[in-house]
Amino acid sequence: MKKVYIIGLGIGDLDYMHKKASDILEECDCLIGAKRMLKDFQGLNKPIYESSNAEDICVYISQGEHNNYGVLVSGDSGFYSLSKKVTELLEKKDDVKVENIPAISSLQYFASRLNLPWDDIKYVSAHGRNLNIISNVIFNKKTFILTSSDFSPNIICEILTNKGLGHLKVSVGENLSYDNERIIEDRAEVIAEMKFEGLSVMIVHNDDFISIDEAHNSIKDEEFVTGKAPMTKSEVRTISIGKLKLKSDYIVYDIGAGTGSISVEAALKLYNGTLYAVEKDEEAAALIEKNIKKFKTYNIEVIKGTAPETIENIPSPDACFIGGSNGNMDNIINAVLKKNPHVNVVINTITLQSLNEAINCMEKYKFKDVEIVNVSVAKSKKIGNYDLMMGQNPIFIISGKGSGLL
Repeated sequence: MKKVYIIGLGIGDLDYMHKKASDILEECDCLIGAKRMLKDFQGLNKPIYESSNAEDICVYISQGEHNNYGVLVSGDSGFYSLSKKVTELLEKKDDVKVENIPAISSLQYFASRLNLPWDDIKYVSAHGRNLNIISNVIFNKKTFILTSSDFSPNIICEILTNKGLGHLKVSVGENLSYDNERIIEDRAEVIAEMKFEGLSVMIVHNDDFISIDEAHNSIKDEEFVTGKAPMTKSEVRTISIGKLKLKSDYIVYDIGAGTGSISVEAALKLYNGTLYAVEKDEEAAALIEKNIKKFKTYNIEVIKGTAPETIENIPSPDACFIGGSNGNMDNIINAVLKKNPHVNVVINTITLQSLNEAINCMEKYKFKDVEIVNVSVAKSKKIGNYDLMMGQNPIFIISGKGSGLL
């Protein structure tokens, strides 16, 4: 049986590689890894295979004649590492036994250089991933980011600054553990003007983060900044958002967002997602911006204009709330389904005409699990020494899931 050791080399400088890893390297018959990792072990005079592609590495091992292979990976083998894919592929083979050798990760090292505990840090990677920077930052006190060429520290800080978060403290580590190591701490808006090399990590500090508890609370209507724009009331808001069946990483549309009450309360549940609030009225769009700032829901993007035109160039939705359509409901739903045929849709209407339009659309596009709920809410109001129940307009809530048949 072949033995494959996946060896974490640590943070970079080999002084940080532990003895167990060194001893196993000596035992290996063949070393595999990227060029920059193999160069430090040329003196061992062992056969080498240069690759950082998991599939190629596994094919080479399967076809090879050696007994012990050492696959070299940077950092810790269990922290955003090539090890994950290699281990997954090799463990399917009956003639291969895999053992991972851990090491010091960039998170551990960088936190130690800043004298920070790291057990409460949210960590994410920008390497080959669709990273939602804003949501991670607003929901966490400290966010560690493995940066990439596309998401370098300055680019990430530019994104934060453009969203009104330029005041946040950011710590950046470049070339960690090497002689040219550089550690900088400043506001995001300052770091946005700097340049960094490829081997960089960062921690964004946000003492004013949104706690998970806030996502579970209903927001009182009077807490919102309001104006002439319509606002979905609290009880209806709670039911409507529940019908959207949100997951934390969803892309959500709020079409006809009005004051932004649905947008804000839904966005508080999107720890890794984004909400697009579509609103044609300039005054209403300004109210949404004010409520975003008040509730710190910077994972909301305000899209000014009418649907469906304005949604053509934004990411496909997992869920869509329609609070206003201006008689254009069919075109809106058609456009949304073209972007995601399995989208969850919730429509709120007051008039019977709009209810009829919504039902016709659900039937026309063969929505599944269609449900119609009529909500009538009355809330108490103090009049002198008496409490009177004051009725609100009845609301129809229509929900369904795209069937994929468009």
